[in-house]
Amino acid sequence: YIIGICVFALLSVSAYCLLSVIPPNGTKTDEGLFYPPMSTAQMQEAFKENGYDMANYIVRNGKPIPRIFIQSVPNDFNRSKYDESRPALFVEMLMPTILRANQKLYAERDEVLALQKEFEENDSLSYEAMEKLKAFLKRYDIKEEEDLDTVFTNLTLRVDGVPPTLLLTMAAEDSGWATSRYAREYNAIFNQRDWDGNGIVPDELQKEGPQYRIRTFSSLYDAVLSQIHYMNTNGYLENFRIARLKYRRTNNIFRGYSNAHLLINFPYKPFKYPDIIKHLIEQYSLVPLDVQVLETVE
Repeated sequence: YIIGICVFALLSVSAYCLLSVIPPNGTKTDEGLFYPPMSTAQMQEAFKENGYDMANYIVRNGKPIPRIFIQSVPNDFNRSKYDESRPALFVEMLMPTILRANQKLYAERDEVLALQKEFEENDSLSYEAMEKLKAFLKRYDIKEEEDLDTVFTNLTLRVDGVPPTLLLTMAAEDSGWATSRYAREYNAIFNQRDWDGNGIVPDELQKEGPQYRIRTFSSLYDAVLSQIHYMNTNGYLENFRIARLKYRRTNNIFRGYSNAHLLINFPYKPFKYPDIIKHLIEQYSLVPLDVQVLETVE
């Protein structure tokens, strides 16, 4: 009888362990495969089932990244058992989402360029086009000027993507490779500050005066989009945007490693922040990721 109970208990534990690593069903859409929140073991299994191994994409430069989108950082991502595999899992988790977010920015840029072309050809904009332009100006914090040439110059400076290596390493540095409480509980992988009373109260003590909170996000995608928007609109990062536009105009790739120095004025970051970012890109051999693309939509 006792032996039977022990066998049953062992079988129950084995079944539980097996079920605990089976990933939840992903939702297949025209954009790709979307996974809801899950554990680190489940995420590993999901990647394995889909043949997704980041090492293949860093070595085989140019191989499209699969459209596997993870909604949230696993709550147990900080466990010591994942110390060795964490950097690779971190990149696998974020890379598709970063590329998807950049695609959204590229699509917006195409819309802006289409409006600019209409203006240059007709010396004016239709009512519908003008309304679209006003929405872009509001979104990217640009004042409406009488001179539309200036408006489009300012807008094309801001509506663009950010090199994946910069977003990856900034998130890694800011969140401890997504092990921080902010990252695991709120997808706050960039520790973005909010001064309007939104978000969660930070753990660290603040100086006297206005108090900030840490912005929270329902998904990693929203967090990445927010960081890109911040880099596209913050006044201290104007040199970064100017350099990016110059690369655009010369049809050259705007790489994170060679342009990390432009983050020297990044708000709330130490003076050595650019060096830290460059070191991470080099240490983990991430340079090829700046030329990676997502698989085409079928």
